[in-house]
Amino acid sequence: MQSVGKLSVKRNRIICISLILLIVLATLTAALIISKKTEKASSYVFGEQALRINGKIVETSVFRDEKNIFFDRNKGNSQLMQKIDEEVNDLILEEVIKKVLADNYFYNESGYKVTQKEIDDYYNKYVKPSLEGSGGEGSSISEGLDYKSEAEYKKDVELYLLKLKSVPGIAKEYGISLDENDFNTKYEEYAKQYKDMPKSIHPKEEYKKMLLVREFSISDKLNTWLEKLRTKAKIEILEPSLKAYRLYKNGEYSKAADEYKNAYKKYELSLYQEKEKECRSKK
Repeated sequence: MQSVGKLSVKRNRIICISLILLIVLATLTAALIISKKTEKASSYVFGEQALRINGKIVETSVFRDEKNIFFDRNKGNSQLMQKIDEEVNDLILEEVIKKVLADNYFYNESGYKVTQKEIDDYYNKYVKPSLEGSGGEGSSISEGLDYKSEAEYKKDVELYLLKLKSVPGIAKEYGISLDENDFNTKYEEYAKQYKDMPKSIHPKEEYKKMLLVREFSISDKLNTWLEKLRTKAKIEILEPSLKAYRLYKNGEYSKAADEYKNAYKKYELSLYQEKEKECRSKK
């Protein structure tokens, strides 16, 4: 007959072995779950080969930049926090489409060009000082973006200068103008604000163009203009999950189901299987 002590030791060994097995099993299960959850992260790059406009693939960097700008603008937006990833990605996709359409107009259809000297002069006079901590316009040019080089800054300076040349005419076409007395008051206030940095003060006519660009960008006429550009463009959403949600949102459930099926094949996420079933049930 075994002693109580030996039985106790044996029982403790069994308990220890069981606990070890449970820990190993739990670890393996967790690893599988994590692997499944992060599967998309390892194979999915937001915006990669996702969109083609007028026959040209939109670069992933455009999606990245617009995503950064989007979240920078919506800091503290509680309503945004309640949206699902698909909704947020669709909102960013829309911003990308708008940017590409507008940029294409400024670069290729506006009829205006900007010289390298104009870019360099504007950068050195108005942007570079802020980067060196002495005031200027670096922050307004770089909203939500993380520039790694002077060339990246200058690329956006070029675009901004094209807007200064193009937008006043567009604004006039859509009935947007500045009250002359109001503008004069604003310019006086602006000049006083930068009186200690006279070299950073824009000429009066250039400042007027800057205000017109701003007024047009916050008006409802901007979307009217963009819709006009959209009607002339060929826009193709290529990435299946983005395409599926856009179709789902527009009530095209049969087509959405097919795209969710493609998304599942590509990423093997059960979410897309569930969305496919939901769409099939709405047919």
